[in-house]
Amino acid sequence: MDAAQSRHPKVLPFLFLTEMWERFGFYVAQGLLVLYMTRFYGFSDDLSYTISGIFAGLVYISPFIGGFLADRMLGYQTAILWGGLFLVFGYALLALSSHAALFYPALATIIIGNGLLKPNISSLLGTQYATDDPRRDSGFTIFYIGINIGAALSGLSGYVKNAFGWQITFALASLGMVIGLITFLNGIRFIKNTQTLKPVSFRLKLQLLFYCLLAIAGVSLLFKINVLANWLLPATGIILLVFLIVLTLQQNAEYRKRMIVLNTLIISSIVFWMLFLQLFNSANLYIDRLVDKNLFGLQLTTTVFYASESVFIILLGPFFAWSWQTLAHNNKNPSPITKFVLGIFCAGLGFLVMGISTHFSDAAGLINPLWIFFAYLLITIGELLLSPIGLSAVTLLAPPNLIGMMMGIWFVATGFGGIFAGWIAKLSSIPDAAASTAQKLAIYQAAFYDYAYLAFFIAIALFFVQIGMKKIMRT
Repeated sequence: MDAAQSRHPKVLPFLFLTEMWERFGFYVAQGLLVLYMTRFYGFSDDLSYTISGIFAGLVYISPFIGGFLADRMLGYQTAILWGGLFLVFGYALLALSSHAALFYPALATIIIGNGLLKPNISSLLGTQYATDDPRRDSGFTIFYIGINIGAALSGLSGYVKNAFGWQITFALASLGMVIGLITFLNGIRFIKNTQTLKPVSFRLKLQLLFYCLLAIAGVSLLFKINVLANWLLPATGIILLVFLIVLTLQQNAEYRKRMIVLNTLIISSIVFWMLFLQLFNSANLYIDRLVDKNLFGLQLTTTVFYASESVFIILLGPFFAWSWQTLAHNNKNPSPITKFVLGIFCAGLGFLVMGISTHFSDAAGLINPLWIFFAYLLITIGELLLSPIGLSAVTLLAPPNLIGMMMGIWFVATGFGGIFAGWIAKLSSIPDAAASTAQKLAIYQAAFYDYAYLAFFIAIALFFVQIGMKKIMRT
């Protein structure tokens, strides 16, 4: 391979930095959300998990619509710019949410902004590579490192919150997104535009903007009616699954086979995400309540722990990027399903370690923080085996005219992982604030073991499904 072939597209660094700042803001908000609700508003564990699950679910379901709009009307670039602006305003509203009336509209605005930006920046990156380009997996892994630099920086939010309060911390998320938008605007000149869309009239753009505002009002109401959300969202999932099956059957024989593989990856990813998102739910409160924050004399905050997962990705990401590129050149790159099996299994190992940690509390009933860092290292390996590979698989396996929509469906699966994460997090709910430390440890122990058993079961099942997939692809 010569130097020209080994170079990545010039726009990659700009997309890398845009996504870094977007993820910084998002993880500041998501990482503090359960803590904010339980501490600032005094919500119960169950209610906090429900709201967090709905938020995570809709944050990742909304890209389905955002991807559709980018494919059919707005184009990737416009959708990214609109999404960034909504995120700026959403975090600003969250900064003002000491007035409780603004809390749900803030979450709703963040959801709409994420839906427009998140799938389309990944899809845009995919269009900058040829379908058979061996740099594709490597490029997406590098892009994924950018995501995690932003997430790692968000770990400092705990210190900012302790020094300046909740509102200043959320305002910092809004500022980060402003920087991200400026970065993206500077990189537009390097984008190879592969979309052929009819120009959208100013009137239609105003109509779309009105629908976005209407969606914010509707989602705000949804947060207030939890029973409706708990039934409406799963019902929507069933409808989308039927839609996905019909969409697959409509493709020609070659793309139908690819879509079957892609659908298997998408569905299996739900389990990984419902476990991974415990980092912001049950694991977050476990750390806040029962983990020693003093490590070798250094005082940590709860946010440092979830950010450590991103630090591990930054450290390990280059190795994985190099590995996939090297294996691909030698025709030994494992299939995406094999990587998913290993990824889900590693997530199970992480929660197994979390469960084991509850047996080793000190005299004060606190857990050594090294247990958590080791568990998060295992979950990180799982994420690197699954998430960037899934993003790449969507752009590789989906029909060219459906890449944006299928990227949206990939995030929908993550969204349902978020909804189910809120459900299973309730296995760790502490029903009585006066519960003893031993009682709390026992509740978390049972929940973490259940999460591990679920991961192991799905990984084994997916391993056998892979055998059937190989037969389908050969026919």
